[in-house]
Amino acid sequence: EKDWFENLPPEIEDQLEIKLHYGHLFCHVFHQNYIVKKGVDAEALKNKLLKTFDERGAEYPAEHNVGHEYSAKPVLKNFYKKLDPTNVFNTGIGKTSKLKYWKTLN
Repeated sequence: EKDWFENLPPEIEDQLEIKLHYGHLFCHVFHQNYIVKKGVDAEALKNKLLKTFDERGAEYPAEHNVGHEYSAKPVLKNFYKKLDPTNVFNTGIGKTSKLKYWKTLN
C-alpha cells in the first residue's frame, strides 16, 4: 500500500471534526484517529469506517492485536483456541466466546 492517507467518502468525512495521523518508522504501522462531530452516532460511523478499511484490505488494529473491540479472523480464532483450549486466559478476545471451553450460548 503506497497511499497511506485514506480518502474517505464525503458522507464519512463530513461527520469528522479532526483527523489525526501518526505512525512508527520502518514497521508499517500507521494510526488514523478521528474526533467525531458532536451529535454524530459514533458507533454507526465506526462501522462505516471499518467497512471502507475492509474494502482496502487494511488490518486493524495493526499493532496490539484485536482485543475485545474487533472480531478476530478465523485463523486467529483457531490460534487462540489451540493456545488456550479451556478459554480461561483472555475470554472474549476477538469477540469470541466468554464461556469455558469456547462454548456458545444457544
